[in-house]
Amino acid sequence: MQNIFLVARANNFITSDVAAFLLTLLGMIFLSLSMIKKKPTAYITIFFITYFVLFASRIVYQGANFYPLLLFIFAVIFIVLEIFIPGFTVTGILGAAGYFTSVVLAFNDYRYGILAIIISIIINIIFVKIMFKNGYSFKGLTHLVLSTESNLKENKEEVNELEKLVGSKAKSISSLGPTGFVLIDGVKYNAISYDGYLDNGLDLKVIAVKGRYLIVDREVK
Repeated sequence: MQNIFLVARANNFITSDVAAFLLTLLGMIFLSLSMIKKKPTAYITIFFITYFVLFASRIVYQGANFYPLLLFIFAVIFIVLEIFIPGFTVTGILGAAGYFTSVVLAFNDYRYGILAIIISIIINIIFVKIMFKNGYSFKGLTHLVLSTESNLKENKEEVNELEKLVGSKAKSISSLGPTGFVLIDGVKYNAISYDGYLDNGLDLKVIAVKGRYLIVDREVK
């Protein structure tokens, strides 16, 4: 009898908005860690596990509520496109909107969902600032893209031509988050930032080549 009571209490908690808030906050923290750490795979895995628990509990205990999970999957697809395909700003916006909407729909009261997202974002901003003060930067996504790129078959002739550009000055013609486009002598190239996010219109320098990407960093003046 006592075991049944404990199970019932556990079920009530996991479907509560308090649990949803804790899972949302935890997921965002691991997402931030995945963008900061050089080996983001473990943090991305925990991020997905956290949201799987959140959405699965809604499916099991809220009458097969699949909408938050489906919206989350579409959001992830759009965000992956934004990371790996240069210049697709629209997909990033749609991905972020889908992600936040999926979280809000996972709450019993949508107002608490919106409040949870706002609080989680504020806490994560403080967390990231503390990490930055301790010498970290947004290199996680850069390492993720580069590790994926290293598994692709490289065109040796193309790589040789790109390697000739190492040391050249470049200008970003899109934001790099971390992938984007740069201009060198009037020619547009795929590029990836060495140190996370870079704005459009910056003076950059090619420091290396990886696959079809020029790796660029801010030009030191």
